[in-house]
Amino acid sequence: MRLLVFLAGLYLIAPGHPDLPLSGLPLGQVGTLVLVALIGTWLWCRHAAAAAPRRSLTTAIVIVLVLKIAIAAMAPVSGWRANYYANDQWQPPAKRSIDFRGLGATRVDRRLSFNDTEFPVHFFNEHGFNFGLRREATEAFTVEWTGELMPAAATALKLRLEARGHARVLVDGQEVAVVDEMARAGGVTDRSIDLAAGSHTVTVRYQKPKETEGILRLRPLTADGAPRDWDLAEVTPSVTARWQRAASVPLAWLAWLLHLAALATVAMAMGPAVREALRSVAANLRVSPAAAAHQLAGPVVVAGLALQGAWKARGLVGQVWTLTGGDDWLGYEMNGRDIALNGLLNNNGDPTGLPFFEYPGYGYFLALVHVVTGESIAGAILANFLCLAAATLLVYALARLLVGPVLALAALAWVLIIEQLDFVRYYTVTLLSENLFVLPVSASVLLITRYLRTPDWRYLAGGAVAGGLAAVVRPTMMAFMPPVALIILVARWRASAVSALMASLMFAALWMVAVSPATIRNYLVSGSPVLITTGQAKTFIDYNRPSGDAKKYYAAFDGSMSSTAKVLLWILYDHPGETLRGIGTKVGFSMGMVHWMGNGTPHPELLVTSIFYLLGILLLPEARTITAAPLHAFILTHLFSLTLSMPSNYGYRLPLPMYLFMPIFSGAVVSRPLLRWMGVRL
Repeated sequence: MRLLVFLAGLYLIAPGHPDLPLSGLPLGQVGTLVLVALIGTWLWCRHAAAAAPRRSLTTAIVIVLVLKIAIAAMAPVSGWRANYYANDQWQPPAKRSIDFRGLGATRVDRRLSFNDTEFPVHFFNEHGFNFGLRREATEAFTVEWTGELMPAAATALKLRLEARGHARVLVDGQEVAVVDEMARAGGVTDRSIDLAAGSHTVTVRYQKPKETEGILRLRPLTADGAPRDWDLAEVTPSVTARWQRAASVPLAWLAWLLHLAALATVAMAMGPAVREALRSVAANLRVSPAAAAHQLAGPVVVAGLALQGAWKARGLVGQVWTLTGGDDWLGYEMNGRDIALNGLLNNNGDPTGLPFFEYPGYGYFLALVHVVTGESIAGAILANFLCLAAATLLVYALARLLVGPVLALAALAWVLIIEQLDFVRYYTVTLLSENLFVLPVSASVLLITRYLRTPDWRYLAGGAVAGGLAAVVRPTMMAFMPPVALIILVARWRASAVSALMASLMFAALWMVAVSPATIRNYLVSGSPVLITTGQAKTFIDYNRPSGDAKKYYAAFDGSMSSTAKVLLWILYDHPGETLRGIGTKVGFSMGMVHWMGNGTPHPELLVTSIFYLLGILLLPEARTITAAPLHAFILTHLFSLTLSMPSNYGYRLPLPMYLFMPIFSGAVVSRPLLRWMGVRL
């Protein structure tokens, strides 16, 4: 089945008919959800005792894959070749698009019907536009569209041009319609265009002034004067052979049939395994509801959060959302677009540059997401939800290791409640690095815990690499490495002091290997071997400086983390009371007393989780074992990093990664006596 799933995934990303869904990369929201469903279904039922798919099904998926690529080679692209300029004079260079890299123009627009945020001016989220908000309206831009028009009927054609701004239409080089004045009261000016029968080269030039919500529509009219959409291949971005235009519609129908054939093939191949998995769930439900719930946890969590992410992002599909200048989310998006367009060095195409300032990991993640899903930020929000779903299942697996399968279900329920109350309402729908951070952190803690239970070097290596990747996403994760290396040393010391030391050193070395690409990039771009980023050291002083004159502390700071540590200790020595009160306030805020910093209100769900987590450490033997130490180490080091920074930055999202792990023992300390009273075997 693995081969067939691989071929089905290849079918999704392979090029197809350019005017249909599932036409290859980028996948869009629909294609991404289909890919997630394919991989998720395979992972869920891969262990089911079902016969391997017949070879004929594998052959069938190969055939439809080849036919899909063949159709892509034959079918013409419908639409208008477009060059967008971030100025009001069509001044080069034209902006580039992630969706149409290598085109030689910005993009191909399938239709000329845009209103405000429908204009695909995603480039206003790139470097150079780190200011203001709603730049698609406040800033000027110009566009030139060119299309080769060949109506299906050999008769005259009437068009209607509607615009807010300045627009003109040229047919075969001759100007035929102009809108050169702004309509009153925000209205729209329209012009009619009569085209003689036959083929024409049509050019549309549009200038959207500043402080204007743009509108541009060029649509053909029916016989009764109603506007309609362009027919398939009626307009192409370049001269296309007549046979290709004629074949476009039949090829589109064939492409739809291929999609159905691919779906049917995958369903027949995976159907027996899915049926067997469902039978197993039904059998377990009669004997052990907990076992059945465990089997269903994966698909329920992934499907629930994936669909919720798609729903939350639905308003951004086909729309532009220009992020607010000066905020972290725009910084990450700028870096993501730069990486996708200019390469992995993330230097905005400049051979020289500076070390990373923003945390780099999330920017690279966004670049990958845009390449796979498309330029719309809708894909990034869906990816955030998918990361949260994966992290949730990793935490659930960790709970099964630490407190057993029944209590792990209570932990999972608690985690999902916290996520709905505190993650997805505010932060999973925003481009913030925590959305990715929770995934490698969960993987690292789980794999290290597995290593402590079963000393397999693969768990150790995986935990180290995942931790290093988490540090590239948020460098405060570096504080987690030393205590975990010590935990490994202590845990393995009784078996062999030499192997314990080697394991601890191997963990630290592999962690640094995972971090090293950021260091190498910093050296290549700036000549300075900055470990990850320069953006944190000074902020630790900014967020902990005492009231009054702090010039002497800044004068002693040389930019390094060691210098930061010395300055913070100096501040503590000079102002112990103020410093400790500030730390207490930050800890209280992070534990749920959100109103201690800012104008928020207490969050009882976070406060209760924190209290029961502490009770769990006191009352649960499992919470005091060496295998639970990595979980506690992450919570403590993360809390420590919050005392160095400003945990109220952008609300209360910074403490939230801890609350994926606390419910493991919070849920156990509450549900264990309750379940015992109910007579449930644990």
